[in-house]
Amino acid sequence: MLCLSISGSVFASSTQESISSPFISEKTEANQQLIIKYVLHEAGVYDLLRQMPDLITQEIVNLKASAMPLTEAELAQLRLNLKGRLQTSEMKQSIVSYLQSRMSESELLAVKRMLQAPNVMQFKQLQEDADNEVAHGHMRSYKVQLQENAPNKSRVALVERLDTSLGQTRLETGIKVELRKNLLANVSWMKSSQVLPENVLEKELAEYRERVGGHINENARVFYLYLFKKTPSKDIRGLISRYSNPEFETFMENCEGAILNSFKKARRDAYSETTLAGN
Repeated sequence: MLCLSISGSVFASSTQESISSPFISEKTEANQQLIIKYVLHEAGVYDLLRQMPDLITQEIVNLKASAMPLTEAELAQLRLNLKGRLQTSEMKQSIVSYLQSRMSESELLAVKRMLQAPNVMQFKQLQEDADNEVAHGHMRSYKVQLQENAPNKSRVALVERLDTSLGQTRLETGIKVELRKNLLANVSWMKSSQVLPENVLEKELAEYRERVGGHINENARVFYLYLFKKTPSKDIRGLISRYSNPEFETFMENCEGAILNSFKKARRDAYSETTLAGN
């Protein structure tokens, strides 16, 4: 809206300046896209999307091991359909466009500033340092220790609050559930040409959502307890305060909305493209 109002006032002032207004608009739009891509990366959203090919492969492996009567050719077609309609690059662009239409540049800049805060940057560095096989092995041992000796309840409550504020586990759960919906929708259409309504898919996967969400949350809880073993509780509260701001909450909600829309579109396309092909 800001770009449009500026363009209008410039046009009223002189012909020469009106020629440059589209350039200003394009420059502003390009700058906004750069901000969005930066915050998507720093907020960990891109990391989740990069897992998509592996998640699809795992879904096909699970389906192959199930009692579902599918031939190798059908499994290969399912894999092709899912990977073709859920390409990471296209999903990234959809999210950028979605955010651009729903968040102002000032809101996006507020998210960017928050993600550049010293304690947030230190938190990200802690996470990156723990992303290796040695640290993963220590975490597995630490998880066993937690089962034998229950952690401090107030500490658990703190890391759970942080996890909720980050929004990543909710987003990861949503991605896995939506992918399973797409798999079921594709199988249903392939085997019986039956379209599964959204409410049917959601009801069918209610138990799966609860199970996979619980598993993701548990892993996050152990990860943060391990990560913050030597971190004072006041520092964790500081992080919670940073992430619990309206702009970041809006940003993560919009990311979730954009990703869910991409999965829904992929389901609709699977039905319509097959119908148009005469199958």
